Amino acid sequence: MERRKYRCLMCAEIVDEPRLAAHKKLHGSIEHYGVFWPLFCETGHSRNLRPVPTYDSPGLARKLGVQQVYVRDEGANFSGSMKDYLVERAVSDGVRSGYSAFTVVSSGNHAVSLAKYCEVHGARSIVFVPATSSKIPVLAALPGTLVIGIKDAIFEDAYECGAKLEIRGVYNANVSNDSLLFGLCSVADAIERLDPLPTHVLGGVGNGSYLAGIMLGLGRLNGSTPKIVPVGMDGAFPAEKAFADGVPLCEYSSFHVEEHLIDAAEGSIAIASYSMPQLMCAVAESKGFPLGGLTNDDLGRAYDALLEERTLIEKGAIPEPTGIMGLAAALKHKERFGKKDVIHISFTGHGVKDREGIERLLGSDALPLVKQAERSRPDLIGSEDVALAQNVFFVEKGCSSAEASALIDTWLAADRLRPAQSSERH
Repeated sequence: MERRKYRCLMCAEIVDEPRLAAHKKLHGSIEHYGVFWPLFCETGHSRNLRPVPTYDSPGLARKLGVQQVYVRDEGANFSGSMKDYLVERAVSDGVRSGYSAFTVVSSGNHAVSLAKYCEVHGARSIVFVPATSSKIPVLAALPGTLVIGIKDAIFEDAYECGAKLEIRGVYNANVSNDSLLFGLCSVADAIERLDPLPTHVLGGVGNGSYLAGIMLGLGRLNGSTPKIVPVGMDGAFPAEKAFADGVPLCEYSSFHVEEHLIDAAEGSIAIASYSMPQLMCAVAESKGFPLGGLTNDDLGRAYDALLEERTLIEKGAIPEPTGIMGLAAALKHKERFGKKDVIHISFTGHGVKDREGIERLLGSDALPLVKQAERSRPDLIGSEDVALAQNVFFVEKGCSSAEASALIDTWLAADRLRPAQSSERH
């Protein structure tokens, strides 16, 4: 069998799959980044994903002054977010290879997705999250899941504790596992079937793998490819600076604005993006462009626009603040789009998992959205008392590898005594 090959986005060298990890080490401390672009097509990978609807929104098209707007509701996924495409791929691959435990570092959605898919397969999940993550109540309610919350932390602090910890016998479901990009090709398949074909695909830069995987799939199209348009919060993810400087990696030392201006979109509150090289490749290949500068006020205006789209709300297409960034950017930068453009906006995560975030943005006006979000996805409402959860532990920022390893070993030993609930239906 011919070896699968990837192009390194740092140096353009062609690398065989078995050499990926070793090659990353040649570039210094980038082993936790997704830096490879697959040079082959993959077929025949069995998927176990829920169908995700795409809605036509004439009202939003009129607001934006474009020909058509598609809204893809990733909140309809099994775990309520677009992370399922990567995670389903990771867990199915890992289970086939004999793994029974998986790990990820996340601000929330990636962790929830991993926990829910591991539950399906009777596997264990170990997730590292900032202690302020709104998803901890959801994670606390999921059996077979160890939640390690890092106190006074942003995403990088959790990453420092979790992603750089090698846990023997535990499968890595982080974006540094470059082969996971293929899990997103099914989104490209759905976009390809739309008529007319979108001219632009918008999504949060914090979901860089999502946009990169879409481009990987769309690369098979003959002719024009939709432009990939990553969007982000002002002063948070350093995407705009990376694009402006033409560099595949860019890390801030701190946020460039006061955090209270951007804290509603917690999934985008980070000073680095570990899928940045792949995202930049996707934008370059599609001749796309980034749109940034978003603040909490812009997210609020996006919810105001959504409140006028009763059909979307009635169907449960209600995103969390991080998930509405694509719409917020389209509204803020609508001069970047023309009358003949067809815009594809992904609502990347369901609002029921961050009702407090919606309430902070809208105040009393949030009630109809929050109530409908709860009605549409009651399965994603979490535990009411995290303090009593036996699977949630909070550790200090800077927790040592030895401390984290001991906590994991103790929990795994105890949890193996409790039978995991396995279900093949979801």
